[in-house]
Amino acid sequence: MTFSIKVGIIRMSRAFVDRYFYRFYAPERFFNMEDAMKNEYRIKELAQLYGVGTDTLRYYERLGLIRPRRGENGYRLYSLQDIYRLTIIRDLRQLGFSTDRISAYLDDLNIKNTQSLLSEEQQLIRQRLRQLRQIDRAISERQKHLKQYAALPGGQITIRSIADRPCLLFNTDISRDEEVDFAIKKLHNRHADTIRDLGGQAIGAGMRLDEVRAGRFGHYHSVFFLLEPNAKEYDLLLPGGKYACLVYTGSYRAAPSYAQRLLCEINAQKLCAAGDLLELYHIDNRYTGKEEEFVTELQIRIEG
Repeated sequence: MTFSIKVGIIRMSRAFVDRYFYRFYAPERFFNMEDAMKNEYRIKELAQLYGVGTDTLRYYERLGLIRPRRGENGYRLYSLQDIYRLTIIRDLRQLGFSTDRISAYLDDLNIKNTQSLLSEEQQLIRQRLRQLRQIDRAISERQKHLKQYAALPGGQITIRSIADRPCLLFNTDISRDEEVDFAIKKLHNRHADTIRDLGGQAIGAGMRLDEVRAGRFGHYHSVFFLLEPNAKEYDLLLPGGKYACLVYTGSYRAAPSYAQRLLCEINAQKLCAAGDLLELYHIDNRYTGKEEEFVTELQIRIEG
């Protein structure tokens, strides 16, 4: 590399530091480079420097976080001290601190309080990392779920052994498919602290077999959320045992014919249907707006 190129790179690096580093972390040096005689700045200049709206600066002023003086013409004039305070405010707001907490900190700015605040910052960061890890796990589970059920062949009847399943239950009479979504939302509102990720929740509805046999398909008596097998608190335990299961893809309008197929297969194998018809929504309008991509499973517990 030639001497002239090296000099050029050094000059560019210094220009970068002068223009950007000092602008945000040593504002008095930046402003002195721009105008050595200027010690106060108007609201538009400060808003441009920090990339915020003038309304935000006025809001901070109302809270007493910054205290610009008024010039002879009535314009707000911000000192370098205001700029220091605004840098602190910006950084703490990005970490999620309330304006009340920031105000208390600025009113008694010392090493002890700074150490205390840094500890709070660290706790907030660790909390956010835990939340991000939870979100990451939820996304992975959704991807696994979609991959599993989108690949299932539709229309096949299987007999499966299923363990006890704890669930949260909402009993209500439902006669239209549209009402199922509303009932699910009401159930979610009851348990919002427990069920945070509705998108990844296993959801179903129950129908009485006598209603299905009578051709009155779609008259649900409950909706439910399936919980983890080791859940300690639940409303109902779906009994374990053998279940006749049928997975189908497409519109819910096809459900009555699939339910009749399932009942006919149970009779053909000389088995006895026990309990309700369960309808599980593996892929529904939480994942897609196309009915042809829906994946639904019908289950009936059997004996004999």
